[in-house]
Amino acid sequence: MAASVSAAELEGSATPREGPTVPTKTPITNAADVAAVPGEGWSNDKTRGRESANPTVVAMVEQQFPGALAEGEFIEKLVILLEQNNVVVGDNSLLATSFCCDEVNRSLDSKLCEAFGGQNFSMGGLAGFPFGGVTSFGAFSHHIPKPGGSAVVVYAPHVGVDSTGVVGKVDRRGMPASGACCGSACAALNFCKEQLEKDQAEQFTPQVDFLDAQQAWVGQALLPHGKEVVDASNPMAQLPRALYTAQKEAMHKIITAAAPGNVPENTPLVLVGGIQINTPTGTPDFFLPLQCELRSPAGEVQADLLAELMDQNDTKWMSPERPNDTSETISG
Repeated sequence: MAASVSAAELEGSATPREGPTVPTKTPITNAADVAAVPGEGWSNDKTRGRESANPTVVAMVEQQFPGALAEGEFIEKLVILLEQNNVVVGDNSLLATSFCCDEVNRSLDSKLCEAFGGQNFSMGGLAGFPFGGVTSFGAFSHHIPKPGGSAVVVYAPHVGVDSTGVVGKVDRRGMPASGACCGSACAALNFCKEQLEKDQAEQFTPQVDFLDAQQAWVGQALLPHGKEVVDASNPMAQLPRALYTAQKEAMHKIITAAAPGNVPENTPLVLVGGIQINTPTGTPDFFLPLQCELRSPAGEVQADLLAELMDQNDTKWMSPERPNDTSETISG
């Protein structure tokens, strides 16, 4: 018989059960620690991969996603920006992420965890949508360290750029050729194409089955943006932007409903949204910030920090050469 678990344990207030000791990396407690963790800190990827970075990939990222930062640079700049705005980072912060469950996205999860307390609350599912919803945000809010803690939420859809510069594909470990990335997004786009080819009266809402409920939702969420993606000069570069728009709306609704009364008083809530860009081994993954807000415990916007974050941006990673557009539409 399975052991019962009390509600107190689920909320983290009960005495934790003993378990195996899990080794952890040296925690980052403030921006000054960025250079103090040789060989393992999240900021080191920007120098570790510089010499081996694929110039075709880097140039394509610059062309299709201007302003994107190498993951380590993005996190370093975010930490510095938050400290400048009196937001606690490190052990007194709690991170929530909403990224696609694809294994290529765990690198960003791991690096963010090193900067924000060592663990993260995961809200995301297919394509990065926050399928945890109001319930997950409420639980996350109750886990924020107090007093004096902070909450950081980072969400993003993702897209790949493979070793030949094709947008919408990525080179995966152990695979003979690159494949679709994000596969869920590509499948949703195919659904939208099918619907757009029909008369409005013939369009339908697919029956949501538990076995593939998330994918059905991704398709429906993308459908209002389907035509703009299909008609774009580069559908694979437009696809994550459309998904980001849908996810931003969903995250706003979740925070509006779940933050008031749940996020502890005097706790800063930071909301960061953007696009993850996955790349081949030897080249850092990138993150394109599109939202960076400081919010009250009730979820109200207090300051828009995106311009400050992007003002820190330098283009040291970016190639001056711009390749021909080699993106293509990928089947799911």
